[in-house]
Amino acid sequence: MDETESMYLKHCRKVVYMGHRRFLAANHPVRKKGKHFEHKADHRTKPKHRSGKTVFAMVKDLKVVFGKGPGSQHIESEDGHAAMWKKNSIFWELPYWEFLDVRHAIDVMHLTKNLCVNLLGFLGVYGKSKDTLEARNDLKHMEQRGDLHPEPKEKGSHYLSPASYTLSKAEKESMFECLESIKVPSGYSTNIKRIISTKEKKFTNLKSHDCHVLMTQLLPVVIRGILPDNVRATITKLCAFMNAISQKVIDPDRLEALQNEVVQCLVSFELIFPPSFFNIMTHLLCHLVKEICILGPMYLHNMFPFERYMGVLKKYVRNRARPEASIAKGYGTEEVIEFCVEFIEDLHPIGVPESRHEGRLRGKGTLGRKAIMTVDNNLFRKAHFTVLQHSSLVAPYIEEHLALVRARNIGKSDAWITRHHIDTFPAWLRQHLMGNESINQQLAFLARGPSGSIMTFQGYEINGYTFYTRAQDMKSTNQNSAVRVDAMGHDGTTATYYGAIEDIWELDYGPLKVPLFRCQWVRLTGGGVMIDDSGMTTVDLNKVGYSDEPFVLANDVTQVFFVKDMSSKGKKGRGPDEPKRQVVLPGKRKIVGVEDKTDEDYDQLDGQPPFTVTIDPSILLSNEDTPYSRSDHKEGTIVRRKYVRSTVTADVMP
Repeated sequence: MDETESMYLKHCRKVVYMGHRRFLAANHPVRKKGKHFEHKADHRTKPKHRSGKTVFAMVKDLKVVFGKGPGSQHIESEDGHAAMWKKNSIFWELPYWEFLDVRHAIDVMHLTKNLCVNLLGFLGVYGKSKDTLEARNDLKHMEQRGDLHPEPKEKGSHYLSPASYTLSKAEKESMFECLESIKVPSGYSTNIKRIISTKEKKFTNLKSHDCHVLMTQLLPVVIRGILPDNVRATITKLCAFMNAISQKVIDPDRLEALQNEVVQCLVSFELIFPPSFFNIMTHLLCHLVKEICILGPMYLHNMFPFERYMGVLKKYVRNRARPEASIAKGYGTEEVIEFCVEFIEDLHPIGVPESRHEGRLRGKGTLGRKAIMTVDNNLFRKAHFTVLQHSSLVAPYIEEHLALVRARNIGKSDAWITRHHIDTFPAWLRQHLMGNESINQQLAFLARGPSGSIMTFQGYEINGYTFYTRAQDMKSTNQNSAVRVDAMGHDGTTATYYGAIEDIWELDYGPLKVPLFRCQWVRLTGGGVMIDDSGMTTVDLNKVGYSDEPFVLANDVTQVFFVKDMSSKGKKGRGPDEPKRQVVLPGKRKIVGVEDKTDEDYDQLDGQPPFTVTIDPSILLSNEDTPYSRSDHKEGTIVRRKYVRSTVTADVMP
């Protein structure tokens, strides 16, 4: 459009879209600074949103000529400028089309993939590097960033000095060491080892969902400890934005802040990357929030469900010579079968196995089922107390016994009172309710206590999560043993605890079966759990605690997984080879489609809040002398100019 700021790059031969300072707030300090923006301030307002009526008025009089020939002609406007269109879409013939606020939704799935590939390409870890000789020659042509201009070498080669986004060899090794160690929960994403080449230090065969996982979760973790601080903060802030707009529940009051954050990222990228970075997909980021305001959360108008359904339709094709007819026939057949199944859903089919998803929400042991007898009475009492502690029927008796213990042991510390209460309460409750036939039957089963035979498992599925013990995790390509639980401490405050599952028990109370996880918990104090400036939670798994309360109900935990924090690794030859800390990332529930559950049956509010970056990197970068180059290493690139065959046109004699 006439207000869109675009520029054609001579050497890269592409149109780029920059000038994102006009989208900043009117009083933003970077608007006034022109040090890195051709020494010009930018006080323009952002382009106005054109309504459907305005666009329709611009295209309604176009005369479209189909086929070969001169084609359609531009219609000049009143000020003598030609419109950007030569053809009006057939959709304008729809009576409601001009009244739609969003006529063509942005394809966020492919936008995320292109943005991810573009970013990784400039970092030099995907395919051919996008930091090419042509990109540097465009900087030279624009007379900008003299430090990054290509330096001619012998035999036609050129030296490209390291830019601020150029990774050194050591940084690439750190990045891919982290990637190679990642084990995600079952169903979270593809196996990360399949999309990386540790030998070449590059990503390979990235799919759309791989890019989605990288841009929303993993990329901010794997770049910890590498790149200059402000460059890393900008990339992390962009990933935090992608994470926030991917949530199923978005606070409308946060939308304005999200818009400001993504514009800050784009302005920061203008100070970091060359102009060739800003293709149309990168520019479209600044329009996503407005689309969310109109259409709702991004998952409602994403391409993922349509792409998945395309795979279903492809399976209907039996005759490749007649794909349309095959799809129509297969769809019709499946619809008839589903209609008939509704009338026979109570019947038990013969020869059809029970669905492996049956019982996954209520709780189901899946691996390593084994019955053992009680060998540690102390551990057995703690497990039984955990079940009693979380029962609403037992709650009044807990208060009664605690008051009784305090009255009989005046002068004892609160810690001693708590330990004595845990050790003696199960026996006291059983004696207290013995012979009372008026109590609730379930309370009677709980007071009687569990069977001495305990059912143990190596794998358990509950609430849509798949959990493993730590021993089973060591043998698996997935990580399913890490858990998070929000619990109340002895002082009455609520805190989040992190740990790993050691054992999975199922206590037998007669008709009641209660699954428990015995976990090794990370201590909250003394550096066990920390939250950094970017909102990421890191833990030190060696700092364990709370051994007196190892058990937790399987129904109360949420799945997480741990990723190496490479920024906590000591320098080569000066510290431990392995990082001291792990970054905590949320798991993923597999609940939709299980036991007839749909999207509306849950709101996905149990996950960790997205990580956030509160600083504005555009201000920090604009204050630097050379935010676009690196001085901490000299590992540049030697490139050769592509051979271009010259064509000579000879005059032809008549």
